[in-house]
Parts: sequence; C-alpha cells; structure tokens
Amino acid sequence: MNGAAKGLFLSQDAGLLSHWRKALRGDKGGVHESLNTLALGAIGEPSLLWVDMSTPQLPAWNHSSWAPLLHHPYLRVVATSSNPKDAEAVAALDAGCAGYCHAYADAATLRQVEQVVRVGHVWIGPNLMQKLIQTANHAAARTPPTDTWALHLTAREKQVALLAAKAASNLDIANQCGISERTVKAHLSAVFEKLGIADRLQLALKVHGIQ
Repeated sequence: MNGAAKGLFLSQDAGLLSHWRKALRGDKGGVHESLNTLALGAIGEPSLLWVDMSTPQLPAWNHSSWAPLLHHPYLRVVATSSNPKDAEAVAALDAGCAGYCHAYADAATLRQVEQVVRVGHVWIGPNLMQKLIQTANHAAARTPPTDTWALHLTAREKQVALLAAKAASNLDIANQCGISERTVKAHLSAVFEKLGIADRLQLALKVHGIQ
C-alpha cells in the first residue's frame, strides 16, 4: 500500500471522529457506524480503516464478517481502543489487523501509525513491542546463539543491535555506548536495512536465531 491512503473511519463517537480527522490532517474519508455500512466493492484504491473497538455490537475478531475486510486487496485495518490491552492487541493483530493503538493517541503518533501501515508494515506500539522482545529473549535462552546475522555489520552496529535486541531503549544504548540517541537511531536504521527487517522485534528474532 505504498503512496497515499484514503482514510475510512468506523465509530459512533463524534468526539473521536473529530480527533482522528484533525490528527490525520483533515482526512475526509467516509464514516461508518457498523461493518454493515462498508461497501467493500467500492474500495478500489489503497485505504486505511480506523476501527473504534468501543463501537456497539462490534463482532469478535474470529467472526466471519471481518474476513472480507482483513483480506481485502486495497484495505488495511487499524484497531484502536481508549483502554488498550495487550490481549486485545494480540487478538487484533493475529486476526490480520495492520495496527493497534490508543484511540486518542496524539496527532504525531496517529500519523506515524498511518505512515508505518501505509508502506506495508505493522504497528504494535512500543509497550507491546518490548514485551514481545522479552518473550523472544526468553525463547532464545533455550537455544545457543550464533552471530552469522552480523557478518555485514560494523562492530558498532553489532553492539547497538545486540543491546536493542535485549529491549534496551535508545537512551540506554546511547549511555552504554557513549554516543548520542541520534547516532543510535542512525545505526539501527543501517542495521534494519542490512538485515532486511523493519523493527526491533524482527531484530530480536534475527539476533536470537528464531527467524
């Protein structure tokens, strides 16, 4: 879904809809109060559907009514909640959603979610990302690590990657390596590009030989 994506909104909350439109730079995409009003056949261009999980009578993710949306060639679904829960996030992502975030996240975060999803990646948020990385670390403890993943990295890139794979924040990495956070970000960008990955979770899996 590279390029601009039309915004579609599923919610009955006027305040939330106003927040979304303002945050997403006045996107005038269609508003829907239920899944039944979505005309999937009319979607012929890349589109993002922002779903308010507090919408009344919204079916569970395993309900058959979600399948046409989650497998639509032009549509990607972002689930949102005013009370985010890890279990709900995992269920939404497992069903096929491209993202899960706080419904009332600030404008910068919502636009970042939009950008990440638009280019084909998945947004899961920093807190859940940290937990998944920790889970990967626990799984990796049962298998001997190898460093073949780092063959094309510089010594500094490998050092930064190892710390990031252990769930260290950019600030922690900067302090341990004696460099700036900006330099940490630059090293991580280089690592992601060289390894052909998109985020810290994939990095953790790669480092620990799980992926």
